[in-house]
Amino acid sequence: MRPAPIRLLSLLALVALLPAGPAVAAKIPIGDEAVLNVSLLLQPQLQLIKDGAPVGDVGTDLFLRRARLLVYGNVTKHLSFFFETDQPNFGKDGNYDVAFFIQDAFVSYEFADKLFVDAGFLIAPLSRHNLQGAIALNTVDYHSNLIRFTPGVGKVWRDVGIQLRGFAGPLGFRAAILNGAEGVRKPDGTVVNPDDIPRGVASVRWNFLTREEDLFFQGIYFDDKPRLSVGVGVDYQPSAVATASGVHDSFAASTDIFLDLPLAGDQAVIFNTGVYTYRQGLDSPQSGTGFFSEVGWRFGQLEPVLSAEYFNSRVPDQDLLALKPGFNLWFQKHTLNLKSEVAIAKVGDLSEAVTGITGTAQLQLFY
Repeated sequence: MRPAPIRLLSLLALVALLPAGPAVAAKIPIGDEAVLNVSLLLQPQLQLIKDGAPVGDVGTDLFLRRARLLVYGNVTKHLSFFFETDQPNFGKDGNYDVAFFIQDAFVSYEFADKLFVDAGFLIAPLSRHNLQGAIALNTVDYHSNLIRFTPGVGKVWRDVGIQLRGFAGPLGFRAAILNGAEGVRKPDGTVVNPDDIPRGVASVRWNFLTREEDLFFQGIYFDDKPRLSVGVGVDYQPSAVATASGVHDSFAASTDIFLDLPLAGDQAVIFNTGVYTYRQGLDSPQSGTGFFSEVGWRFGQLEPVLSAEYFNSRVPDQDLLALKPGFNLWFQKHTLNLKSEVAIAKVGDLSEAVTGITGTAQLQLFY
């Protein structure tokens, strides 16, 4: 019997029940149009892992999934900036020697109504899911098994470059020219990206109902506006991947659907799904096709959630299948919440792979 994890989970729940005010960043007016905002994101996690202990019992892990500092604001009415740091998985598996790094750093200029140019270190705009903010996910974490950008390029789905972002009526679009894989000759003589051509990433999204104008999309909204949108995206760079079989173009494509439908009595149905395909060489386990889906029904502050992931790799015995039932407690919406899930997953040859089970509880404070 292992009572400690149960006591720790109960403590997390009690902390979450403490009263909290609305999310208010430290907002510092600097001039008539200039404003500086400072926010903090903390996501402590408790995980229980099947066969995770040295003797094969249930393993436990307490760590900070994310600890982020956000600094953002406006210099003028049309010139803004966003800067964010992270130190993810701090203390996971007892490791506190975790890098502290810049997660986002870019400036934005609105040159016409709802038309922006972004420049700096920014998210590659392949799909709605990887453009969601970690603050506003509807599940414990991203479906990161489905986001398979070129290995060694950028950091945490970000890359340096310039992006055009905006709307044409209900159509939202983002198109970026990014650094991508550097042109380099490797020690074995292999040449990656011989012409040093940059990476191109673009996506378009049709908003049938309320237009989503967020810089970082939300996995769930807490208002009375219905949202339904579909999107497609593409990511391409020539001769960007070197494998044992040679040098290959890096190509990715996505399509997705998002629905947030408010109902009477402070309820809402949320549905989110995305399909991805990657081509990075026939012998790369990153190559293949997969999807994720998640559905939730929110009743006031309570929400059961079910999500699933599947990836069929072009390399044999490198597949993935996961089912993740969960439950969210929205004490103060995205300001203070407690999310939990049980991930039941197989990796490799799905007919023979051992089923892994991981239970996760995550408390979030965003202020």
